[in-house]
Amino acid sequence: MERQKVLKQIDELLTDPWQVDIKELFDAFVDEHDEIKKDLYKVLYTCVLQKRQIDVINEDKFII
Repeated sequence: MERQKVLKQIDELLTDPWQVDIKELFDAFVDEHDEIKKDLYKVLYTCVLQKRQIDVINEDKFII
């Protein structure tokens, strides 16, 4: 049951990356002492950042 709750929260977090405080995720990554949790925060931060970058690149006004 707990696993499903966590997975649902992660899915919600990644659904709209613009609603996530990315600085808060980064700070949690930096401040965490437990290596497993630190890795989780790092992955979440990277995923949210990547989703934001994809959104920006897909905008019509984005030109390379």
